[in-house]
Amino acid sequence: MQELEFHGLRGFCFEHLQSNADLRHVFAARNDADVGNLAYSGGRDRQAAFAARSIWSQYLQVNPEHWVVGGQTHTAHVAVVEESHRGRGALAPTEVLPNTDGLFTTCRGLPLYVAVADCSAVLLHAAGALAVVHGGWRGLADGILARAMERFQQHGVAPAEIQAAIAPCMQAASYEVGPEVAQACPASAKYPGRDDRWQVDIAKWASAELLKAGIAEPQIEISGLDTGSDPRFFSHRRQGVGAGRNGLIAVLA
Repeated sequence: MQELEFHGLRGFCFEHLQSNADLRHVFAARNDADVGNLAYSGGRDRQAAFAARSIWSQYLQVNPEHWVVGGQTHTAHVAVVEESHRGRGALAPTEVLPNTDGLFTTCRGLPLYVAVADCSAVLLHAAGALAVVHGGWRGLADGILARAMERFQQHGVAPAEIQAAIAPCMQAASYEVGPEVAQACPASAKYPGRDDRWQVDIAKWASAELLKAGIAEPQIEISGLDTGSDPRFFSHRRQGVGAGRNGLIAVLA
């Protein structure tokens, strides 16, 4: 990924998508003063979060009051977002699309947002179609990425047309889990740890699910950045329950 700075905030862009005229996107992160949180929930400063959303909206050339936000609860639900959903969750967490961890749209100029603080944020794009997905281990285990791919196929888009990108998330060195998580994780994304513990790489897990759903490996960009150890990102595991939230925001241009 390519790091960027915009009006004092730190963000990242996927290199193979950055020059795509059909798409604008950013993975908004944490600056050195612990500023940049985008989430309203959990007692966080809503005014500061909206200010950060407004800055990134300026970067993406969208209205911060038009963001569409899902009420993320580690489900495998991917909502089809239409023009009537414009602004859902943009100003208040009570207005989000409930129990929704993935957003798909074919509407241009409609900014989609998912929040993460160690889980994967996955961007899927084809000409005229876009999805952003919150992929924690529960969602990945329940097939949320396959569900997102189904949304594309329902709109006539084949896997060969889709470019995928996986934002910074927990790598294996930072993510120790118990056997219940390890049992759900594909072999390519887990490594034995101490006693009955395992080390799990969320990005590799997400990549394995995308490959299984039909996306070829050259179509998948993985950031390779670890939220668990890199202070440029908010991390629930590293900072605790009060940690801010990084965010993936994308819009069809």
